Amino acid sequence: MERIDAEGGISFREFMGTVLYHEEWGYYARDLRRTGREGDFFTSVSVGPLFGRLLGEHVRGVWGELGKPAGFRVVEWGAEDGQLAADILAAAEEAGWELGYAIVEPLAGKRERLRERFGERVEVVAEAGELEARPGVVLANELLDALPVWLVRFEDGEWKEKVVVREGEGLGWGLRAVSGELGERLGRIGRNFPEGYETEIRPSCAGLLSEMAGVLDGGEVVLVDYGFERGDYYVPERREGTLETYGKHRRGRSVFEGMGELDITAHVDWTAVEEDAAEVGLGVVGFERQGSFLTRVGADWLRALEGKVDGKMVGQFQMLTHPGQLGTKFWVMRVARF
Repeated sequence: MERIDAEGGISFREFMGTVLYHEEWGYYARDLRRTGREGDFFTSVSVGPLFGRLLGEHVRGVWGELGKPAGFRVVEWGAEDGQLAADILAAAEEAGWELGYAIVEPLAGKRERLRERFGERVEVVAEAGELEARPGVVLANELLDALPVWLVRFEDGEWKEKVVVREGEGLGWGLRAVSGELGERLGRIGRNFPEGYETEIRPSCAGLLSEMAGVLDGGEVVLVDYGFERGDYYVPERREGTLETYGKHRRGRSVFEGMGELDITAHVDWTAVEEDAAEVGLGVVGFERQGSFLTRVGADWLRALEGKVDGKMVGQFQMLTHPGQLGTKFWVMRVARF
């Protein structure tokens, strides 16, 4: 509040970053259950261990393509409680495969909890610079959607930035002129929008992608998230953008309620991610819906099911891949150095 009062308002990007990632009271810093039926939202990991098993199949395929090098490792960003890591490692152990695993986690409390869970089996670090480059795969499942965004409004024939201001005893919205990186990124989506159109713009993730690629000596970065390509994202019909809050599986739009207790998320502009990747020498080697990706990498697992009935696993596969479930909600983008 002091910053808001002193400056007359702050960027929503700064507000969102503080509410989600403040080391003491930020939503993602708190020790609580966020995923699954008892949490705030549902993810592919929540479906069951099959998601990790099938991602493990892809990881094993990359290992084979690289000539099965020693020291092959997965590095995960946004690991949350570590369940995806546990599922991938369990599948690797079942297959008798020695797979290294590391997690990059900036929040100290979460690092401590992850180390308690995995011990020495998983290397947990605060930043990518603590890891040497090794052959492997970087995984980021539902990370990009939680990165802070700017909010903008098209008014009087031009873009204006929405900022968080004091409103009585609470918080509200103000507008200010667009400048800097935000203006440059808005130039990519144009100005052909109706009066009052609002949306979100995410800052460049080129630096993050460069960090991810920096821990690899061969291999690829795998990004899984929900979003749109730019031509489908910024359309006149989507007048209020995609920004939402989540709590106990209920969607909301008031970001000023339950601060630090609710998730805040916005869809990913996949075209922007591809552009950001290109800035740091990374190219897209694959981009497809989750259903298509998991069906392809799980082909051997599916063939092994012939003549066998495993109702639980079949149910998980259908949930992960069916167009009416998670199969078309999520996309998988893979980037690598050419």
